[in-house]
Amino acid sequence: MRPPLDLRLMPAAALAWAGSWLVPVVPPVGATALVLGLLLLTAVCLHLLGRRHRARHRFAPRERVLAALALGALVGAAVIALAAPRVAERAAAVAPLAGERAVVTLVIGGEAQAIPGWSGATLRIPATLVAADVSGTTHRLSVPVLVIAGEGWDDLPVGGRIRTDARLGATDPGDSAALLVIADGAVETERGPPWWQARVSDLRAGLVAASSGLAPQARGLVPGITVGDVRALPATLEEDLRTVALTHVTAVSGAHVAIILGAVMLAVWWAPRWLRVGVGAATLIAFVALVYPSGSVLRAATMGSVMLLGLALRRPRAALPALWVAILALLVADPWISRSYGFVLSAVATAGLLLGAGPIAGVLGRYLPRPLALGVAVPLAAQAACAPIIVLLQPGVATYAVPANLLAAPAVPPATVLGVLATLIAPVSPDLAAVLASWAGWCTAWIAAVATSTAALPLATVPWPGGVGGALLLAVLTGSVVMVLGMLVQQLRGRATRRR
Repeated sequence: MRPPLDLRLMPAAALAWAGSWLVPVVPPVGATALVLGLLLLTAVCLHLLGRRHRARHRFAPRERVLAALALGALVGAAVIALAAPRVAERAAAVAPLAGERAVVTLVIGGEAQAIPGWSGATLRIPATLVAADVSGTTHRLSVPVLVIAGEGWDDLPVGGRIRTDARLGATDPGDSAALLVIADGAVETERGPPWWQARVSDLRAGLVAASSGLAPQARGLVPGITVGDVRALPATLEEDLRTVALTHVTAVSGAHVAIILGAVMLAVWWAPRWLRVGVGAATLIAFVALVYPSGSVLRAATMGSVMLLGLALRRPRAALPALWVAILALLVADPWISRSYGFVLSAVATAGLLLGAGPIAGVLGRYLPRPLALGVAVPLAAQAACAPIIVLLQPGVATYAVPANLLAAPAVPPATVLGVLATLIAPVSPDLAAVLASWAGWCTAWIAAVATSTAALPLATVPWPGGVGGALLLAVLTGSVVMVLGMLVQQLRGRATRRR
């Protein structure tokens, strides 16, 4: 018999997420109303809980729901109360700059990515704006921005500080970037990156060099799967991966963190607990630095940190509470992450796996071998959870997403581990790194073959309405199918019990 799911913190995570999503787009009075409404809900739940609970040592099921809702509303109010002043402060800081020309000082936050279909300025680079000189007035601030630039920006070191002329544009409310920086001047380097970011750049460049002599698919997929660098990924392969819902293999996320952390923890299984926790924590920090801290990576790393803390304290290392805590921690640290598609997809996919993969595998296990049932259940649960979100990005449903993910999944762990080993060894032995990268390329060849062949099948993508309406329609349809299947499973179990 499976232990009950621990959903006590789920209302807190859901309400905090919803509040963080709304705060950047509502006026301050709206944020205040949200906080007061949640505090009122907390008071009502506590009042009802006090009336129902009469000196008993254990809560009844309804009382547990009321307690979880009271805690969730209180935590949600706290998260919104922390987020609202930060949102207002950032908006006030960037308001005088939108629409102005300025000499800007930027700290480069990531590698330049090409913008397909654009003429002139063709690169986008995440950065942090630390100063803007507008008509002789210098504004000191520290806000994330998105730089749009052309030639000369593709090789700037991550972590380096530069100055340039630019036009500043406003972004949509709730956007993670506070401003759009359209660079049109020469780049002046003020200083290089810190030593650790320079080493990370060298490691990433070493992997790219080790993969440079491989087949086109490997030149793109090996760095993509290992560190999320998809600059060399062929456009046709990228489209095939998108068609069959395999783009997550190059978007470093929870699966990659779990693979690396799991491999390291397995290697030190013999060590005392304190050493395993220390090695695991160091691995998480180093891997996040290597792949750059995107929303999905931060979610996985935070969740891994919570589970390592459970290991250190000799507490049960339940995945669901770790997920809820990770969501809450990241929302407190960065309210704008609530609107990041990478973070949303990562969290929703993880919740779908933890909540749905087990029951689905249990049903399929009646008809399939247990390993195959679990292998089918994992992509099925993840796809069911993520499909409504994916529709917001690209209208259409990937018909062969589940079989494509099932076929490609066995090649992802060895490709990831071999790619990381090649990355670490490249500064010492480029030749050995090239050998390891070639072995990783054998694994990625299978992934590319799966993507290309399934994307070529008829009706690989079924048209579906886009926007919020299409997402809600698909969510309702998916939920209805799940409910019907659940009822059928209960009927089958009832019949089996009566036969006994």
